Amino acid sequence: MRCNLGQFEILIASLPHRERVVAEIYYDNMYWAQISQEEEELIVQFYSHPTEKYWIFPFEEAVKVLEQAKNKLLL
Repeated sequence: MRCNLGQFEILIASLPHRERVVAEIYYDNMYWAQISQEEEELIVQFYSHPTEKYWIFPFEEAVKVLEQAKNKLLL
């Protein structure tokens, strides 16, 4: 399942090393974060920017995308 949010994209994926599906979050086709559910707790992993020192986003935009990814993961 894919969801496009401007330059963000949320992909619900089944990975071989995870028991449950995960929400992968991409920004401009670059892997930004992953949300997974381990037992009852949601875990977010952030990935390094591939060409810069770090990512910069407006706080509200980042939180909104994380919340939307969480909601899609828990459907």
